[in-house]
Amino acid sequence: MKKPEVVGMIQKLLFKIYIYLKEKFDPNYPTTQEEIFCTKICLALIDLPESSLTMSPISYKRFIKNKEKNIFVIITNRQITLINHIYGYNLVIEDDDLYADIIKKFDTTLEQKRLKLENEMKENIQHSLQVILEKITNSPSINE
Repeated sequence: MKKPEVVGMIQKLLFKIYIYLKEKFDPNYPTTQEEIFCTKICLALIDLPESSLTMSPISYKRFIKNKEKNIFVIITNRQITLINHIYGYNLVIEDDDLYADIIKKFDTTLEQKRLKLENEMKENIQHSLQVILEKITNSPSINE
């Protein structure tokens, strides 16, 4: 006579309970058209070279400012505030993937701009040091 494997049955039962509770307390909401439009707007603004990107290190708010398009965006805790010269919109992005796309694109682009600025600063320092070195080495010595 074979004994049923209790361990496998318990795991299956626990998994079914987990799925039931997850669907009950953390339901998947359908992505709204507003969320999709807002995500596309943010991603397009981030791609524009004339957009200014800023991030607050304390509040982790992310800001997009585009003077040419006259659009300002504030991104914080899944809430996106989009302001143009006429209207202001507050949208909550429930879709994890859409919100992650915006944050990843913003952070990546901001990091690229920061690296570019850092390289410009280093090149400026190197040039200044080179000029100082040339002045020192090409000037007549005081003791001569």
